[in-house]
Amino acid sequence: MFSLKVVVVLLAFVNAVVQASNQVVLTCESSPSEKGEQGPPGPPGHYGARGQKGDTGSTAGLENTISALEDRLKETEEDIAAMAKTISDLQKKGGKCQCMKVIGGDVWHGPGNGYFYYTIKSDMTYDQAKSKCSQLGATLATQGPKSRDVMRILEAQMSVLTTEEYWIGLTDKADEGRYVWEDGTALQSSQANWKPGEPNNAGNNEDCIGINYLDTLQWNDYPCSRDLYALCERKP
Repeated sequence: MFSLKVVVVLLAFVNAVVQASNQVVLTCESSPSEKGEQGPPGPPGHYGARGQKGDTGSTAGLENTISALEDRLKETEEDIAAMAKTISDLQKKGGKCQCMKVIGGDVWHGPGNGYFYYTIKSDMTYDQAKSKCSQLGATLATQGPKSRDVMRILEAQMSVLTTEEYWIGLTDKADEGRYVWEDGTALQSSQANWKPGEPNNAGNNEDCIGINYLDTLQWNDYPCSRDLYALCERKP
């Protein structure tokens, strides 16, 4: 009996120890923590370095186009105003004028000789002037400059002719001293309107002819590489 009691006591003791051990283990295990509330925003950080400049957008090209159109519109308005004055002056004098024609958006002036004229208001060499006139369906002026009367009418119609020098279709490129118009005809003495002392072929390098030397509508020979305006001529 004693032995059985001892066994029972020992079993009870072991059971108590095991339970105590299990309690310790259970109390040592940590349960998952709950997520807390989000804290307030922190202060802003420092600005980063400036990035590289991007490519120019397409608006730059559009602005340039608009500017060019505005300039052209202004020139056209000035031409129309000058033409209106010319018409008025001729009407007062009882004159008759074919006056002007709009071709390709440009105002061309008709002095009554069957041709119309337009000044390209940009400095260019003789060959560049020929090319520019050709693009407009015209040539450098030949028929008009052959007549002083026609040039006087154009002078009244186109104020730029009295303020700028400009190429006409006349050179002695092929044969020094023998001037030939762009239409292939030779210059006649009755057609010439040289400035006194011209042509002089200064520097042996003046083969192309321009008009309006010192606002006189007289002619001068220039190096063909010089930059002048261009007087274009075409049929209606």
